[in-house]
Amino acid sequence: MKLREGLAVALGGALGTLARVGADEALVGITYGAHLATLTVNVLGAFGLAFVVAHGAPRLSPALRAGISVGFFGSYTTFSAISLLVITSNTVEAIGYLALTFGLGIAAAFLGWKWGTSVRTQTVADA
Repeated sequence: MKLREGLAVALGGALGTLARVGADEALVGITYGAHLATLTVNVLGAFGLAFVVAHGAPRLSPALRAGISVGFFGSYTTFSAISLLVITSNTVEAIGYLALTFGLGIAAAFLGWKWGTSVRTQTVADA
């Protein structure tokens, strides 16, 4: 990895972390707040990453692409939080949460990809 890409990943990671902490803080005190925050960031992250890859990747510099995808979305979303929430929940809640997380995450990624490719296609057609 080149220095510029490494710095972009570090900056994107810092911004993604701040966004993640903001989501957690916004839902403190709400029943299932940690679950909702994790679900929200993972679904939005799946959508955002798919959109950026589908729409922006061809036009983004390698540094910006790495900063957004690996940096921002890598630190914003989290598998470790899902794992912790699952092992500390009862079995029914854990299964439901996993199904909801993966179902919505895959749906969001699909929608982000479709929207990103349609915007890219429109942009190319308009040029």
